[in-house]
Amino acid sequence: MFSRFVVRAQEQRFAVADVPRLPQSGVRGAAIIASAVLAIVVDQTSSAIASAGLPYLAGIVGASPDEASWMLTAFNTAYYAMILLSPWMMARIGRKRLMLGALLGFAAVSIVLAFVSDYHAFVALRFVQGAFLGCIYVPAALLFFTSLPTSVLRYAPPIFVLLSLSAATVGTVIGASVADRFGGSTIFIPGAIATLATALAIVLTVRAKDAPQRSLVFDGVGLALSLAAFGALQFLANEGERRNWFDDPIVVVVTVVLAVALPAFVVYESTFTRYPHVDFRMFVTYRNLAIGGIISVTIGFVGYAVTLYVGYLQNMLGATQAEAGSAVLVRVLTYAVGVPLAFALIVRKILDLRIVVAIGAIGSALGLIAFSHVMTTTAEIGSFALVSLSFGVFFGMMNQPMGTLVIGSMPLDLLAAGVSVYKLSAPVGAMLGSAVMQTLLDHRTVAYRTAIAGNVTLGRVPVDAYVGAHRGNAAGLSAIVATQAQTLAFADLTALLGLVVLVVIPVVAFAQVAPAQPVPPRTVPTDAL
Repeated sequence: MFSRFVVRAQEQRFAVADVPRLPQSGVRGAAIIASAVLAIVVDQTSSAIASAGLPYLAGIVGASPDEASWMLTAFNTAYYAMILLSPWMMARIGRKRLMLGALLGFAAVSIVLAFVSDYHAFVALRFVQGAFLGCIYVPAALLFFTSLPTSVLRYAPPIFVLLSLSAATVGTVIGASVADRFGGSTIFIPGAIATLATALAIVLTVRAKDAPQRSLVFDGVGLALSLAAFGALQFLANEGERRNWFDDPIVVVVTVVLAVALPAFVVYESTFTRYPHVDFRMFVTYRNLAIGGIISVTIGFVGYAVTLYVGYLQNMLGATQAEAGSAVLVRVLTYAVGVPLAFALIVRKILDLRIVVAIGAIGSALGLIAFSHVMTTTAEIGSFALVSLSFGVFFGMMNQPMGTLVIGSMPLDLLAAGVSVYKLSAPVGAMLGSAVMQTLLDHRTVAYRTAIAGNVTLGRVPVDAYVGAHRGNAAGLSAIVATQAQTLAFADLTALLGLVVLVVIPVVAFAQVAPAQPVPPRTVPTDAL
């Protein structure tokens, strides 16, 4: 009886986008490449901009901390699910139509959001905004890769990785700066302007060459399971520790939803539907895709170091969001050194790709440990400049080969699926990192506070002197203890992330540096669907 519901792998029908290589040159070629780059940057910066301005947005709509979390969860739930669906959408309606529709939809919703003050309407619009944004990255990346002249195609992976690395950091700075200067509701305006400009450039330069496959069948159940899984994961990342995890019945329910929806999504797409929108067999057929995905998840997890750094600068050193964002921006300058350096070492065959990743991981680990040693209650922002610069070089070196591993190993007809995996893996790691590291941060802070408070007695000369000078100001003394405890916790977890990043070394050892000829995908002609 059960076998009736199981669809054999060879009977499944996967959407394969028609993605011709159309190298462009001259002014028109430059305009097309610029359009693709701008679309990628818009995608990478937009979510970071909104996250940076979340406290301002919560104030505008009068949201409590519990309610404010849904403003981020609603957006990311739709955003992540649509990234996985976007290769199917691209095959169904065509690359140009999908990009234009998503860009214009995102711009329209962003403009409306700038004037909305009702909480429920705001959350609903954030969901729609995330859905539109999720459809931009994959077709933009495909436009970039397929439009480059053949003579410069070899430089596409490092350029692509550099864009992806830098844009999110730039988005954090833009969001914080705009919100600080003009108010929270204005943070959506830069993204709206950029998307409208990108849409106009695409209309003027890109000629539709795709062949939309109208007969493709929509995978509604798969999409619903995807939304449930990503929504639950994002909620737990945002709210798990704040609600003290399983002491809260809502967290228990959401955990059950995740435990059911995630495996159900994988099993359903792999076994129970004839028309899946995600081909999980790719991870077996293309080993580098799985390896690159695991490394990207690890890198996303380690990316929580940015949150720790920004939290330390704001909470311990009193920096504004704009100042903290600018301090993080320093490392972007050295991404432009680390990424080309790694590329040159690999293409000139000076070092094996796996060795380059290992060097980048070791350097990044040492950089994070160095950060932890500089984190004190009396440090100045400028004291982190040298560490940030060196860390950025090695982190860029470690990230650059990911484009080659994940994207370079895929055949052209499956490139969209490979790009969606590359795009999604780091955010998944970031959500896991947020849930785990926030929990550890709170526990380490409490542990340090208890240990320090036990030693703050009048029998110690500095404590006795402080009490005498401040006329027994217990509140001030307690604040000093809390500040010291949290600073030590920030330092400990930054060093811990330095150790976590070393996980990429044994994983990349299994990569195929010169991948075998890709196995042709098991698909059927469009007219057979």
